[in-house]
Amino acid sequence: MLKTKDPQLARCLLVRTEPLFATRMRALIAILLLFTANQALATTYRWVDAEGKVHYGDVMPTKQSGRGHQELDKQGRIVKDTPRTLLTPEERRRQVEEAAAREDHSRRVAEQQRRDHALLSTYADENEIDLARDRALELENLALKGLQSRLDSGAAKLALANGQLARFRAARVTEPANILQMRDEAQSELAQIGEAMRQREKTMNDLTQRFAADKARFQELVELKAMMR
Repeated sequence: MLKTKDPQLARCLLVRTEPLFATRMRALIAILLLFTANQALATTYRWVDAEGKVHYGDVMPTKQSGRGHQELDKQGRIVKDTPRTLLTPEERRRQVEEAAAREDHSRRVAEQQRRDHALLSTYADENEIDLARDRALELENLALKGLQSRLDSGAAKLALANGQLARFRAARVTEPANILQMRDEAQSELAQIGEAMRQREKTMNDLTQRFAADKARFQELVELKAMMR
């Protein structure tokens, strides 16, 4: 047994000391762990510059702000995709147009759904669609006949005025103002009646086409309902 009379030396001998290589090994392991952790946390950025060239780097350039980029892990997989927010005037215009097109499409889809619901709720079969068409056309026909009567009356009025004016001219007498006025009014009335008749005829044509389209769509909806059963 080692004996000493020096108390300070005795205390040093009683304290267990750690080998020097163990201390160094522990420090080396800590450094390796720190390096590995930093490597695991490191982010690789991928971006495309204004000229369309692809770049990779550990730091995103300031001038690339707003142009969009991706963050990749060590295996090259995308872990975050930041979309581009800096748009050119052409891209902004196209974006507005696309949004308007989507809105218009949604509106047309909603309108078609409303019409489909109305078709199925209003008619029980195709014969009812034909009856509704015939009733609508008959109303237009009645209005057209009324206009035709007015047209015939206006034509007779114009013929009378022109006949009287012709006699005054033949007699080389000044044409009366009231006869001239009657002629002008008859011509104006005939023009208005003619336009009204053209509008009625267009309406009848539109009705025929609309009811034909409704009938075809009604058939499609009935077939779809049958397939879904």
